[in-house]
Amino acid sequence: MQPRLFLFGAALAAMLAAAPAASGQARTQTAFDLVRLDVSARAAALGGPAALSAGDPATTFANPAFLSSEASGALALGYTNLIGDVNAGSVVIARDLRSSGISLAGGVRYLSYGEFERRASSDPTSTADGTFSASEAAVTIAASKEVVPQLRLGVAAHALFASIDEAGAQAVAGDIGLSYQVPSQGITFGASVHHVGAVLSSLGAESDRLPLDVRLTVTNKLRYLPLTVSVAAIDLQRFEGPASDSSFVNRALDHVAIGGEFQLGSTFAVRAGYNGRRGEDLRSGGRLDLAGVSVGAGVALRRIGVDYTYSNWGDFGGLHQFGVRTRL
Repeated sequence: MQPRLFLFGAALAAMLAAAPAASGQARTQTAFDLVRLDVSARAAALGGPAALSAGDPATTFANPAFLSSEASGALALGYTNLIGDVNAGSVVIARDLRSSGISLAGGVRYLSYGEFERRASSDPTSTADGTFSASEAAVTIAASKEVVPQLRLGVAAHALFASIDEAGAQAVAGDIGLSYQVPSQGITFGASVHHVGAVLSSLGAESDRLPLDVRLTVTNKLRYLPLTVSVAAIDLQRFEGPASDSSFVNRALDHVAIGGEFQLGSTFAVRAGYNGRRGEDLRSGGRLDLAGVSVGAGVALRRIGVDYTYSNWGDFGGLHQFGVRTRL
């Protein structure tokens, strides 16, 4: 086991050392917000990135190294109702190349902002001159392979598109990840760097940037309880706080996503999670502010699984997210 741990640690150190150089700035303003959204309803209920069921191809977006042969032939569909007419969706499919030991996945994601009235000026009383729409899309191809027993390497490539009326933006980005399993203890470690690439064109005069995200995750399926606990450290390439006098503890909590899944029998599960970064961004300061908190449930039958998650976005309301998994 020691050589495998050494390989995992060495690769992890290299990834973390290289990430800050690609980050560009602390808080990234981007035209490609789609990639920040949780693709899986189950992942959203657990607070964000987590090692999901090995048979769920949507786990690719949490870390491409989480993709395994157990997801071969699986199809995952997702839909999220955001604010007002804003909605998002996804479709992901996985296939295993048994001859080479490589697991592949392909997916398409979209984000629609709805339609807006076009006006000649910012005056709301001016006459409307038709409508225009805004949207984003992403096409992804991912692959993973077990390089040594229990240690997997995964990569993903994304083609990103954004449009507002007649203006458009394009980018290409990639993810790289590692995962290390300790089956005897039910533990999965993960490390990944997301959205490293190049913006080919921007929506405005100022160049857009890709939202780099460096993550570390630990998922533990407890031995004597039907409970799976997930802890993730997110956005590690930037460690600023919301205020200049923020303590180290407050800054650290802003980068933590934690969740748990309690299995009730063989087919039903309940989930809850908290995303510190989302909570900090959306918190309004009220006495009982649950921004960043998510709850959900899932039903898994023989050939189909259905998941639902409600995520609290503070004063903006809540997000309803649905997912369906099946085997082709």
